[in-house]
Amino acid sequence: MQKTAEHDTFLMDRLSCAVDIGTTNIELALVDLASGEIVARHGFVNPQRAFGADVISRIHAANNGHLEEMQDLIQNALADGIKSLCENKISEIVVAGNTAMIHFFLGLSCEGLGKFPFETADTKLPQNIIPWLTPFVGGDITAGLLHVLPLAAAAGKKRFILIDLGTNGEMVFYDNGKLTVAAAAAGPAFERTRGGASAAISGLARLIRSGAVDETGFLAPRACVAGDTCSRSRMQLKIDDVSDTEKYDIINFSQKKIRDLQLAKSAVRSGLEILLEAAEGEPDALYLAGGMGANIDADDAAAIGLIPPYFCDKTIAVGNSALGGAVRLLLSPESARNDLQEILKKPTEIILAEHPNFEKLFIQHISW
Repeated sequence: MQKTAEHDTFLMDRLSCAVDIGTTNIELALVDLASGEIVARHGFVNPQRAFGADVISRIHAANNGHLEEMQDLIQNALADGIKSLCENKISEIVVAGNTAMIHFFLGLSCEGLGKFPFETADTKLPQNIIPWLTPFVGGDITAGLLHVLPLAAAAGKKRFILIDLGTNGEMVFYDNGKLTVAAAAAGPAFERTRGGASAAISGLARLIRSGAVDETGFLAPRACVAGDTCSRSRMQLKIDDVSDTEKYDIINFSQKKIRDLQLAKSAVRSGLEILLEAAEGEPDALYLAGGMGANIDADDAAAIGLIPPYFCDKTIAVGNSALGGAVRLLLSPESARNDLQEILKKPTEIILAEHPNFEKLFIQHISW
């Protein structure tokens, strides 16, 4: 069928795009506003990795003359990504991302982000950008709350923790509308694994249970599991694809990868313990989020020490909650904006690097 101008206008009125700009990966969802369905998805590596794998390196690059180049990179990549989802114009785009990624995307000065007292640019964000909570806790966790709040309400959960297993390890304790937030600087270890956080956690848990990795994180290939491939410095695991029982991913675990995951999980676990102490009491639920993390197994998360064992029964994997929150803003703008106003009321922030117990907890939780 030949497309007409009326046909293109019809599609443009129906289709919108939700975007999650992560430090490591970028994910897009094409949303049909009429049906309320996600009709297509697309993901790719953030091209700003050319300026460093971590946020600090990119802030340094932005503050040394590369901000415009970084903005062009991300905006061009997003334009190409949207074109790959839909040849027609779209009616609206909603963007979530951590504080630094949004600064890069909008070309905002990053001077305040790179030095104490760590301040964001003094600007009013466009309506289609989900705002950050603090310099360390960005719009991705704001969007994550937008996604999780209806789920928690439907389940009768009034006190819950949301952890985003991304590069910044952002987390929030929601207690009847009161927010306590923190960021654990986990690094890209979870996101860099093929298959995302769920594959990283499941694979590492299997290595620990089999004895292939000891309690200190040392790789011992002599304990190789049947069906896996082992060498003195690397293990290759077949990780089942839970979405298709006929498929599996091949995941490589080197000693360095195991150490990186060890550091990441210890940072997150230490932040979680401090958050629990500050919030005074256990939550009704723990929501684990992250790109490609919809299938995180709670028992595996406990096996690697990411969460306490007694949290297994109340842990719920929610996948990319940041993208989910952006989608909700497109499909249910009125209720989402109402929730957003409540979320943005001044939260209490814990700066983990300044907390007196963080270093002790980090060392304590390095082992399994």
